[in-house]
Amino acid sequence: MKTKLITIGVLALVLALLLTLVPGCGKGEEGPPAGVTPTPGVTPTPTPTPKVLKIGVVASLSGPAAAWGVAHDLGVRWAAQDINDAGGLKVGRDTYMIQVVSCDDKCVASVAAECATRLIHDEGVKFALGPIVTVPATRGIFNDAKVINFYLSTVNLDPNQRYVFNGNVSGDAWVETWIKQSSEARPEVKTLAVINPTTVSGQEWMARHKAMAPKYGLTVVAEKFFDPATTDFYPILTKIIQGKPDAISLDGSAPGSQVLITKQARELGYTGWIQQPSPVPVALLKASMPISYLYNIATNEEVFSEPVFTQSVRDLNARFLKLYAKPGESMNTCTIHGYAHVSCLAKAIEQAGSIDVEEVLKVLDDPNFRFNRIYVENAKIGGFETFGVRRQFPHFQAYSEIKDGVLTTLKAQIVEVP
Repeated sequence: MKTKLITIGVLALVLALLLTLVPGCGKGEEGPPAGVTPTPGVTPTPTPTPKVLKIGVVASLSGPAAAWGVAHDLGVRWAAQDINDAGGLKVGRDTYMIQVVSCDDKCVASVAAECATRLIHDEGVKFALGPIVTVPATRGIFNDAKVINFYLSTVNLDPNQRYVFNGNVSGDAWVETWIKQSSEARPEVKTLAVINPTTVSGQEWMARHKAMAPKYGLTVVAEKFFDPATTDFYPILTKIIQGKPDAISLDGSAPGSQVLITKQARELGYTGWIQQPSPVPVALLKASMPISYLYNIATNEEVFSEPVFTQSVRDLNARFLKLYAKPGESMNTCTIHGYAHVSCLAKAIEQAGSIDVEEVLKVLDDPNFRFNRIYVENAKIGGFETFGVRRQFPHFQAYSEIKDGVLTTLKAQIVEVP
């Protein structure tokens, strides 16, 4: 028995000695990488593991505004991928890879509110982009949760919401620019019938159009509202066409609704101008109606390969056509917005050296802060004189026309809200 204990003791001692001769074994340490000779007296600095920064997106990925929402979501993901491919966000000593978390609001206000709540409480986002149509349902939720939000709409800023930015342009500036551009391009148009959805933005568009039209020699002869879920516009259009307006303006209607109204107006024999101040992809129009219907259409849709746009826009458009475009498809302006908003947010975060919302907000609120807006080089955030808060992005607004299914951009200008 004594001999057996001595033998066990000797074996234990030998095992202990062997362990001390194997570097790192049983100590939770790592030896030098294979093929690397360590420098005597120097401990290698470990390569930091990238962290993850979630950016939330509320977008209409289905429903009547899907043409905008899908394009916006693509722009966000595209910019995030470019940043990640370049090594991620450099925030102080940390590196962050961007993870985009999207939620489909279906162009329904109540669903949009649910999306905002889920992104905040389930996903823990502190930075959110969008929505477009359903802004009134989400911006208060984001602001109360102290989440920096860039929405994309003509809904005017609320000076009491310090965490919320308008990534498009204010409605007053948008409508007046559109009316000015369209009246200069088509002075023969004197009477308008205005059709809008019964949303907050739709009602605001109607009020603005009525107020600003007389300034440019226009008369609004008919005002019609419709539920966003409407697909049968024949009754509304029949009454409107009887008044023989020079143009039917679709104002803030979602792309799906504008397509149906345009098609049904032509089917009823209307040959006048149809104005689409909110852009509708030409490919969507062509896929939804005969080419013979696509004439006398004024639109905010743009041809991004034309020289009126910055080189940044043309370069982004060329990449889009190579990477994402389907036959006959062109880049949507909402894609540019999504890409530019991520670029702006990324620059502010890196400049702040922190992902803390308050620190990032200080950078965004600095009147000297500049970023690449893609179509506005060295862009600045405005709105302080107009709304009392510096939360308004500049916008590039175009006037184009469609004839025989061909889109041509006639006018383009930068719209800034001081």
